[in-house]
Amino acid sequence: MNNISNKIALNYCALKQSTVLDWETKSTIIEYKKGDQIVKEGQQRHKLFFLIKGSLKAYYILNDKKITDWFAFENQFITSSSSYLSDEPSLHFIETIEDCVVLETEKSNVELLCKKHHDFEHLFRVVLSKVIVQFRYRIASIQFKTVKQRYESLIEQYPQIELTVPLGDIASYLGITQETLSRIRASN
Repeated sequence: MNNISNKIALNYCALKQSTVLDWETKSTIIEYKKGDQIVKEGQQRHKLFFLIKGSLKAYYILNDKKITDWFAFENQFITSSSSYLSDEPSLHFIETIEDCVVLETEKSNVELLCKKHHDFEHLFRVVLSKVIVQFRYRIASIQFKTVKQRYESLIEQYPQIELTVPLGDIASYLGITQETLSRIRASN
């Protein structure tokens, strides 16, 4: 858990040792295999996930087609935002792209940690802020950038994405077909 808290301190904010120890007692580290669904549409799984190792994607299914809208990589948080924030069933799936190790914390325990530890509450606010900004950038990208600019921004944000994420998922995230993505990649 100390290694996890060091990574969180580098990417988010520092936590006191007492906070880390309390978080450890209220969380579970779980290993998942590639292709495992850790959240399913319609499921009420109110958990905050911190990705220790591997990569995840969140997607919807519309007319039998997967529409990817979020990627998470090592040292990032992910949750079923609609389910977590509104206590409603999840609107999407969260699935492993590769073998993963995930720190899972129930929403009720996140709430307890926030009430008990000011630094954990600060961490939670920082995580939410980063997620909101990430989604705002994605919306602005879809509205105002060309397909090629969206692709270049994604590669700039996640330089290694093409090494782990299937091209079909990348194309879906960008809102284009895989053929269009292949043409853009060929022109770079």
